[in-house]
Amino acid sequence: MLPEPAPFVFQTSLNDYNVSYEINAYTHRPNDMIRIYSDLHRSIQDQFNQAGVEIMSPAYTSLRDGNRVTIPRPHLPPDYEPPSFRLRRTDTPEASAGPAGGE
Repeated sequence: MLPEPAPFVFQTSLNDYNVSYEINAYTHRPNDMIRIYSDLHRSIQDQFNQAGVEIMSPAYTSLRDGNRVTIPRPHLPPDYEPPSFRLRRTDTPEASAGPAGGE
């Protein structure tokens, strides 16, 4: 990547389920663009994983209660445990009364 002109990012759209960005940088190695894009995408994914952020998309469907996150194990805390799956009945008087204490 060349330091000048400086790299920059455009936010190109607000979609239904995501934001689209365009990363712009200049290189003196245009024949290596495929490798440069691959390295860039891997680095972005690694940074998100290290920050504990899952990259989700509408094509990926997950029930967040009871399922393990998709972040690779090396980027999770050592004591990470998938959340337990909880079920609650809605056909009982207790369920319709709301949280304990009537709040």
